[in-house]
Amino acid sequence: MKEIKHWLNLRYSVDSTRERRFNHDRLLIPLSPSSYHLKRLNEGKLKTVRLFKDRQRKWWAIFTVTIDTESVDTSSLPPAAMGIDLGIEKAACTVLLTKQGYKHVRYWKQQDKLKRMEHYDSIIASLQQKKELLLAQSKDSTQVTKRLRELGKKRARLSQEYDRKLAKDVAEHIFDLIEKYDLHIVIGQLKGIRGTARKENFRGRKFRGMVHRWSFARVRDYLQHKLSILGFDSTKFFAVNEAWTSIKCHKCGSKGYRPKQNLFVCGTCGFRANADLNGAINIGRRVIKLIPSLRDEKTGLGVWLLPSEKTIPKTSRGKRSKRKSSLSQRMPTLVGESVAECYKQTSLEMCVNTEDPAVASTVEEPSVSEMTGSLGSTQRTETSCKGRNDFPMILDKAHVVSDDSGHLETGDSSREQGETQKFLSEFTHS
Repeated sequence: MKEIKHWLNLRYSVDSTRERRFNHDRLLIPLSPSSYHLKRLNEGKLKTVRLFKDRQRKWWAIFTVTIDTESVDTSSLPPAAMGIDLGIEKAACTVLLTKQGYKHVRYWKQQDKLKRMEHYDSIIASLQQKKELLLAQSKDSTQVTKRLRELGKKRARLSQEYDRKLAKDVAEHIFDLIEKYDLHIVIGQLKGIRGTARKENFRGRKFRGMVHRWSFARVRDYLQHKLSILGFDSTKFFAVNEAWTSIKCHKCGSKGYRPKQNLFVCGTCGFRANADLNGAINIGRRVIKLIPSLRDEKTGLGVWLLPSEKTIPKTSRGKRSKRKSSLSQRMPTLVGESVAECYKQTSLEMCVNTEDPAVASTVEEPSVSEMTGSLGSTQRTETSCKGRNDFPMILDKAHVVSDDSGHLETGDSSREQGETQKFLSEFTHS
């Protein structure tokens, strides 16, 4: 029997007894940690521990360890942005965007992972058919089910191991460049891509299987965690939407096409390049648009932006009305304006378009007013109506305002009380 060297000593409060004070029992749990886990425990400070049971009814202990790292100061170095495009055939494509152009293009391939995953997929598919046949014949399928469960766990561990290796390799490549550039990392966020792998989209069963097994979110989390352990500033790590990055030309912004899976061609400017490279450049350009310090052409990476992307229109701040009318307060300049828009008219004829056949040719003569006395009392007289038509006159409420010259502006009296409508004029009564 293998000797157990590591134990987890916990306070077991379920069987606690109270005799003046609580007496708690202790629970000893045997552990079988690997050398990797022991190394991590020695690197940092242990904070918490959590126990849980997985689907296979196995118990696990998760330790939370805090590790103190020294951040790397790169503010004095020239700025640069690294775009990372994740894929299936090519696990990742990285490109560095600088003021002089793009550099350090790397393609990360995992051909052995694809072969091993396809091998497990073929075995699992044959076992699933065998299980369905046994169930159809009402036979025992326990052994086949057990074998399927074991292969599924083995395939999951294999995928996780390759994702960790990819994140480690990319992180080491990034830290080789941190010594030369003030680096901003941006990776594509493939949110909603699984919606394209459905039966009604007619993309094929193989394509659906590859997309649904694609662990792009796990690669992103592993990479961010690895960079934080090495001391990279987490505020310079971004995940942006990857929509239209693989089909849009980074030189002119036009929509191109892909005659092959790994080839991009722009029909507008004639640019031809690897499709993953073009996508990684577009992903890197998106972080330049987000950060104001990178948008500057002199001190940043504004040379990578298109002319339409260099200026962003600012939205005007809304102003409160403060109980003021929103109608225009301009002076009448055109013939044919309505009475409500005329402020200093002398007669209604000035506001009537005589060429319009729908307007009656007869108008009402305005009343006259004069300023008499020291108190400025107004004398109003009503004139007769010449040929008033039968159409009612509809006017809005308005108030009479006197200016500094003593003249009164045109308005409407209290029509609601049944009084006769009175029109004031700037002419004085003789």
